Amino acid sequence: MNDLVISAVEAIPLKIYGDTHFAISEGRANAHFAVLLILKTDDENIYGFSEVACAPPGKPEEIPGEIISAVENFIGPALLGTKTTHLNQAMQLVQKSIKGKNWTKAATNVALHDLWAKSQNQSLLTMLGGEVKSRIPVIGDVIGIMSPDAMAEIAAHQVAMGITTLKIKVGETIAADFDRVNAVRQAVGDHVSIRVDANDHYVVAEAVTLINKIEDCMIEHVEQPIGRFDLLGMRNLKKKVCIPIATDDMVASVEDAMNVIRLDATDRIKIKVTKHGLTNARAIAKMARAAGLEVILGHVFQTGLGAVAEANLAASCGEIRCVNEIGSLGPIGVKDDLISESLRDEAGYMKIPTGPGLGVTLDWSTVDKYRYDINGKF
Repeated sequence: MNDLVISAVEAIPLKIYGDTHFAISEGRANAHFAVLLILKTDDENIYGFSEVACAPPGKPEEIPGEIISAVENFIGPALLGTKTTHLNQAMQLVQKSIKGKNWTKAATNVALHDLWAKSQNQSLLTMLGGEVKSRIPVIGDVIGIMSPDAMAEIAAHQVAMGITTLKIKVGETIAADFDRVNAVRQAVGDHVSIRVDANDHYVVAEAVTLINKIEDCMIEHVEQPIGRFDLLGMRNLKKKVCIPIATDDMVASVEDAMNVIRLDATDRIKIKVTKHGLTNARAIAKMARAAGLEVILGHVFQTGLGAVAEANLAASCGEIRCVNEIGSLGPIGVKDDLISESLRDEAGYMKIPTGPGLGVTLDWSTVDKYRYDINGKF
């Protein structure tokens, strides 16, 4: 199997509808768009796969049409003929083939890892050096922007099910967002950790006011309270508040992470396998911890295929010490998945299947159910 090469690359657009709308400051949606990326070999039983997520809802970073075009016209041709064991060479070819496209390249990196491990008949966790933690703690489904009472009710339900870390979305007005945070804290008591995410909504002065106002609510951190490009504003904000500040959108690359660290613009850095790939996510995690920052393993809307890739990183990377935000489609009410395996048998924890590669198998009937015509309206 060491001589296997990549013989074809396929990109399948997916559109997954739920029965619930999920809202953040940037938009609302009840559908998840993604592209299933498949790296094939001459052995039809050995192929790597991953999910290119289009997120966040209402304001996607990359859209299916451009992802598929990038794969079919640039990334795919660059990879043809590459040995499945030559992971570093393959990623160099990908980087040289097209600029930008961080999310598409991240998924390509995951699919290459999956294929690399499968070609050796090993689990990806083994190929990554084995686990440093056997249980992977995770948050519950992210609670989108709703009325304070509705958010409090969902939060209380999650805690009753065994979840001990919650994440809630804000991003409307200072008064309304305070009411949301306060209602959730009152509903769950003092023993539950609460993370707040404003998705770039505020300017510095407004963010300072809100963060100081919710200080008594014992918040673990506030994520991306101001715009992603205002690094100096984040640095200024961080000095004026007591609640730790986390950044997500400011870190699209390893270079971005270095700039955030150099400017002392955050207390915590969020990494996403869906945005950074396994290679760069691990590099950013090590860099952040070396600088004394905590690392959050984040998420977007994603199927179990995206989640299991992040779980492999969580299990194998000692620098990731916080409870993980590994995503799901639960917030929009989707029950089925692209994979056959269950990843969440225990509330508040995720497990990794033990098969070759990512350890999961595609449920092709579900894939076919959610395929859609890329020429249709996004």
